[in-house]
Amino acid sequence: MVTAAAAVFAATLLFATSTPAGAVTRNPGMFVMAPDVHQDAPSQTFSATGPAPTISASDVFSATSAAEIEASRNAEIAAAGYTRTSSTFTNSITSPVQWPFVVGVPISDDFGPRAAPCAGCSTMHKGLDMTPGEGSPIQVIADGVVRETGESDSGFGVYAIIDHVVDGEKVSSLYAHMQFGSLRLAEGQPVKVGQSVGQVGNTGQSTGPHLHFELLLNGSTPTDPYTWLSSRVAK
Repeated sequence: MVTAAAAVFAATLLFATSTPAGAVTRNPGMFVMAPDVHQDAPSQTFSATGPAPTISASDVFSATSAAEIEASRNAEIAAAGYTRTSSTFTNSITSPVQWPFVVGVPISDDFGPRAAPCAGCSTMHKGLDMTPGEGSPIQVIADGVVRETGESDSGFGVYAIIDHVVDGEKVSSLYAHMQFGSLRLAEGQPVKVGQSVGQVGNTGQSTGPHLHFELLLNGSTPTDPYTWLSSRVAK
């Protein structure tokens, strides 16, 4: 007659001889792979314990309405110093050629013949007058090298001229009437598109705060900046 103790002993012996070594562990946080048919291969152990994965801010998304996006954009523009914007043009911050402002701004005077706005002012306007508000940041329109800078109470006031090569052709950009103390460039300095030039001012022969902006083909021949930039700033 088989006693209960003997039955327990027999069951234990059967389990121990039929279960591969290492397939059971006392650590509930460990899972151990039983060896395969190659008896000399070491077992592989993987930890199932450890801290929970963390979620970074970049993994968290929230829905934002079009009105909130527009309000945020307007706040950024205001913080940059733009008190006036306009749909006169659309800039592209990924384009190798850009407008001198990151957003469209009012244009108060176009390229071409005009009535002289002041004594001594030209009747042939060689550039654009752009009026985003005094102190607005001005940017380099393309990679290049600064040819000339100056600061005075006459003529262009605080200005810079940058030489570029665009589509294999030399073209120069001129930025005039900037604020005293705002010029960020020096003669001979290499510059990149989007780099700071200075801030809109009212220096030199000027009737109010604005950027007088010119484009000079081959470094000397004025061309209409609006037409030239419109055809080259990538959409």
